[in-house]
Amino acid sequence: MNENDPKTRPPINVSRGLVQGSTIGVQAGCLAVAIVIGALLLGMWLDGQLHTRPWFTLGLLLVSAPLSVYAIYRFALRAARRIQARDSLDQGDKL
Repeated sequence: MNENDPKTRPPINVSRGLVQGSTIGVQAGCLAVAIVIGALLLGMWLDGQLHTRPWFTLGLLLVSAPLSVYAIYRFALRAARRIQARDSLDQGDKL
């Protein structure tokens, strides 16, 4: 049998992959927004308390950018490991 023949090729569950990828993307985006908003609010509060407007706000916003990139990277790796583990368990059940 030819594996390129559509009749013999196993079906691919594309919708499950799209849902998982979309979910990870939305969660990662929300994480980045939460980090930046948290830095903004903390910076504004510190500037208000210490009368240093806008230095803490600017500093924390500059720090939050690479921090959010790192957090998204770690989140995506953890999600990918979870998906791989789940898929390997599913494959083990089918064998």
